[in-house]
Amino acid sequence: MTGSERPTGEEALRSLWGPPVSAWRPADQRVDADSVRTTGSLGDALLAKCRENPDHDGFFDRVEDETALSAWLADPIPPRLELLIWATNALAYTYRVKDRDVGRARYWTAVEMRLARAFPADYTPADSVMGYGRDKRIAVALMGMADNEELEGAIAHAHDLLLEAERRLDAEDALRERLSIAERPLVERLLSVTGDRRDLYGRLAGTARQLGDPGAAQRYWNLSHKGGAIDREEDVPIAGVEIDALIQRGRFHLSREEPDRALSYFQRAVDIANTETLAQGAAENAGYAYRAMADAHRSLGNARSALALLDRAARLIEGKVNAMRLAGIHMSRARVFRDRPDLGDALEQYLRSLEYCGVPAGPGDEDTWEAADGKLLRIAAADRAWPILREVADYLEQSRRPGEAERFLRLATTVVERVRYGAFDEKSRMAVQNDRADAYVSLARVQLRLAAASLEERSTLVDEAWRTVETLRARSFLDVLGDAELTVPREVPAQLVRSEAALLDRRRLLRALPARDSGFWPEFRAVEEELAATWNAMASTTPAAREYVNVRQARPTPHSAMSSMLAGQSAGQEPDASSSRAVVVNLLFLDDDRLAFLAVGGGDEHVRVAVARVDRKRLTRFVAANFGSASRVYELAVDLEDLFHHEMAGVVAPLADLCDPGDTVVICPTGPLHHVPLGAVRCGPDVLLARNPLAVTPSASLLHSRRLAARERARSAHAVFGDPTGDLPHARLEAEELGELWGVPAHFGTAATGDAVLEALGSAGTVHMAAHARFSAPDPLASGLVMADRVLSAREILRARAPALDLVTLSACETGVYHADASEDVMGLTRALLFAGAGSVLVSLWTVADSSTRRLMTGFYAELRRGTAKAEALRRAALAARAEDARFDQWAGFVLMGAWA
Repeated sequence: MTGSERPTGEEALRSLWGPPVSAWRPADQRVDADSVRTTGSLGDALLAKCRENPDHDGFFDRVEDETALSAWLADPIPPRLELLIWATNALAYTYRVKDRDVGRARYWTAVEMRLARAFPADYTPADSVMGYGRDKRIAVALMGMADNEELEGAIAHAHDLLLEAERRLDAEDALRERLSIAERPLVERLLSVTGDRRDLYGRLAGTARQLGDPGAAQRYWNLSHKGGAIDREEDVPIAGVEIDALIQRGRFHLSREEPDRALSYFQRAVDIANTETLAQGAAENAGYAYRAMADAHRSLGNARSALALLDRAARLIEGKVNAMRLAGIHMSRARVFRDRPDLGDALEQYLRSLEYCGVPAGPGDEDTWEAADGKLLRIAAADRAWPILREVADYLEQSRRPGEAERFLRLATTVVERVRYGAFDEKSRMAVQNDRADAYVSLARVQLRLAAASLEERSTLVDEAWRTVETLRARSFLDVLGDAELTVPREVPAQLVRSEAALLDRRRLLRALPARDSGFWPEFRAVEEELAATWNAMASTTPAAREYVNVRQARPTPHSAMSSMLAGQSAGQEPDASSSRAVVVNLLFLDDDRLAFLAVGGGDEHVRVAVARVDRKRLTRFVAANFGSASRVYELAVDLEDLFHHEMAGVVAPLADLCDPGDTVVICPTGPLHHVPLGAVRCGPDVLLARNPLAVTPSASLLHSRRLAARERARSAHAVFGDPTGDLPHARLEAEELGELWGVPAHFGTAATGDAVLEALGSAGTVHMAAHARFSAPDPLASGLVMADRVLSAREILRARAPALDLVTLSACETGVYHADASEDVMGLTRALLFAGAGSVLVSLWTVADSSTRRLMTGFYAELRRGTAKAEALRRAALAARAEDARFDQWAGFVLMGAWA
């Protein structure tokens, strides 16, 4: 075909797809999905047809010959390019959506992009039979590439590709406007579809939500629904868009338990779908509408009607072998069978649905499971698999099949890790972890249930539950630590140390770029691969180096490493209270009625566990009304102290059972317990603090990694800041006394600036700040210390690096008030300081009187000068303050976070 032999729009489409046919074709003409899976892929079949197509001029026979392909692309013929780009787009779509073969989809999308870029730079929509210019072609290819990245869980990369596609579509629209092209592209008119904007904005909304940007998600969602189901240029109703809009409205009413109203919308969608005759999308639209009607009938209790509608939906779309639609039909069937197990096996339907998110597994593949027919599959579409895995695990758990539920929950958490890793930066990864934290909680719950039922495997399962809980807690901290400076073990060869430092610096620079172009991701992935190789080489040198690499690669600390570290901490100490045994206890609400305690002490071979009946909702209401930002502790201590002890009794009693008197207990709180002074709760004849020194840590992994860097701390250097705003006379006196004690000048008033504090954090071993603090509930990282020149925010502190910092004392009001999200990640001043490198942070949970604070601080530092461990020093100082004023609001407001010694 020469450049002048331009096919019409109908001819070009027919050369790719054949003539239009009715969506209501007879059953004997449909392609059975199961037979396609057993006889070969649809992508391979389509590729064979492309090779046979004379209009393609042998392109698909030489496409894998790079020399021939490059020569062809050097002097392309635009009309032929148009045919080939449609074909490669169809191949990529078929491999991705219908065969779930992401590898082949990637290949053909890359070919599509090369073809799109081969169009002349000045190629406009007016030059194209189909009405698409060069920018539009590139945008479509970018959206296909984003599809591939989403399937692999690389959400940040997918989002960047979609943003680039948006810019290309903007350029195409601007060009159409300059050329006064008002008519819609031919292909869109022939197929009665809209352009790509609506789909693009919907997908941008989804990726923005997953990356923790709700503002952008809402903006793109609004754009995706702007204009409704009508193409405004020609006032032409677009069937697929109108059907989708009706189904969304119906599902809204279904969620509000209004099935009759929902059915009216679904019926209108079915009626529209039944009038369509074009092959492209009509059958799938009808099937989608019938499935929606089936969901409504299920909510009404009409199980058999729902199944009949689902059967009809399946018959309509099986010939298309649309993975997403068929997976949805199997999910709907599974839900019907959950309600009516006499009608079918819900698990079989869940597994059939999951098949459409997987591909055959190869040797050594991870993320695998066994399908209903015995085939071993692996997850290929991580984001689509997630809701199916959660639902099947929930079904199995409710069906009292915890062993099977555990397998699928493990798979679900593995998928979370893939999506989390693909989220790229700290904010995005925290959003993923927070959004999907329930999978870890469910897994820990099932593991503990299995442990209770199996004496033989009890210890192993409880140990696994520890790892599950610690994974939930540790990820965000370790992600941030991954780019921070840490002391490399001395045994690591200098060449590896230099290589790691250079690669970490490159990665920091890449992450800090304000914008990411198409060349960013290959470079970033190359750095990641080089870092992984460097860390593998480090890990092979010594056990200490291997532990260092575990921190660098964001691996949560297992109980065995925690036990060894705790045992080492106790060894070689003087025989006083500072050498007491230490026990770390992870707390986790398994549901609204049960609180789990997972404890590891020095030398413990296995994790010890206790589960107590605690009403989480009631406890949350009580804590919210009295602690944290509510700050009503005074009223509670004066009038309702017995109520405080009563509400907390179920939390403290198991803690006492898991440790001996005198043991230092390091607590990893959960939910509302982040804001409660557990040491002030009665435990036997006295309060818990009288029995045990206490410390708090967001996670055991944080504690372990801080211990790893502890040997480099400059414990002798001090810095003191007091009364920056001139209205805290006791804080000034407190700072003056500490300055004299340590022999350093104290910074008062205008000298107590934010920059001075940041400088001290980077050089001193102990920093004491007696100042006002400000907590921001809407934005916890905006919380900060009120210094002479500004509020030094947690966000600013988070960027500091303080590898020598041993102790920070925040002798201010509510410095320990923070927000903990669903992944138990601590957000606030304390988090910022620990992430910056502080070994321990002493903070207050509520507003403490100046005189009480001064008395407690004087006692605390006096104990430290005697060589007493920090947790024990705080215990002695608090109990001494209690002897002068027994009201717990006067002595229990300070807690030690981080290392206890």
